[in-house]
Amino acid sequence: MSGQRKGASARLRKCAFCRTNQDKECGQLLVSENHRVAAHHKCMLFSSALVTSHSDSENIGGFSIEDVKKEIKRGNKLMCTSCHRPGATIGCDVKTCRRTYHYYCALWDKAQTKENPSQGIYLVYCRKHRDSSQDGSDDEQGVAANDSDSSPPRSRGRGRFEKSRIRGVSRGQSDDTRSTSSQGNDDTESSSHRDRSPLRGSPSDSGLRCGFCHAGEEENETRGVLHSDNAKKVAAHYKCMLFSSGTVQLTTTSRAEFGNFDIKTVIQEIKRGKRMKCTLCAQLGATIGCEIKACVKTYHYHCGLQDKAKYIENMARGIYNGNEERDEEDEERESRSKEKAAIDNRADPPPQLNGN
Repeated sequence: MSGQRKGASARLRKCAFCRTNQDKECGQLLVSENHRVAAHHKCMLFSSALVTSHSDSENIGGFSIEDVKKEIKRGNKLMCTSCHRPGATIGCDVKTCRRTYHYYCALWDKAQTKENPSQGIYLVYCRKHRDSSQDGSDDEQGVAANDSDSSPPRSRGRGRFEKSRIRGVSRGQSDDTRSTSSQGNDDTESSSHRDRSPLRGSPSDSGLRCGFCHAGEEENETRGVLHSDNAKKVAAHYKCMLFSSGTVQLTTTSRAEFGNFDIKTVIQEIKRGKRMKCTLCAQLGATIGCEIKACVKTYHYHCGLQDKAKYIENMARGIYNGNEERDEEDEERESRSKEKAAIDNRADPPPQLNGN
């Protein structure tokens, strides 16, 4: 009887990364000896910060249990580009791209996967960058030019390739070090090991960076002029300020102060952004919110464009979500909002007069 229960619980188990039991797409669902951790083989193989373990300690699919737990914890703060749910630890291997996925969502979104078990290569290129991988524009070294056998590979060799990835990590941090140190630091934890975080520039980059999107003057064409105040140590792109929910534009008599904005409100909004993660890239600084009250999505300006949000630039400046593919949560929130509005309208009926 106990054996039947164990079998039933094993069938009901779901992967800690993708929260499904889709073994066909994601490989075998592996369970730790103490039955506390379960994860698909490919969900682990393609996760950004996992490295194979050669120690004698308990492991799952060739990965240290402790490392898998850390990666699961990191994934809780990473929203999937496709389904907008947490656990998306698989990032596009183009360094400048911030798209993150669950493994099966990457396949559904027509991302390209590359794996070469003998060399320990497990790469993902999002739909936008799948063609660029053929041109060698990605930043990884030794990447196989063509797709290899898609069968669930063993762990050997991944550690060797990880060395080339570590060379691309800023300030010489290893993936393990970054993953460990990130537990007490939200800014570090929200960035992936491939250094896609906009907070980190190259060592030679000493220019000003926007307090919202964390980019510099190189993005002025799409995000507006980068305004700065050296005395108050603040910089921000015009459109990042224009669409942020809490910034205030000045009157015509004092419009030249900081790109037509009250600098105090800009500083306050930047501070508020340090607690707000972007729906698309999961980085901090996302102060641009959808104007539909029931919607909880927040963006950086450029992430809103990438996610096909619609910007309306007028006196009532703001943004509302214009995605062509609305998910079930969007529909449910909007439906609840309409129902609540209808109930509120019926709550106060007009006073009735008696017939006298």
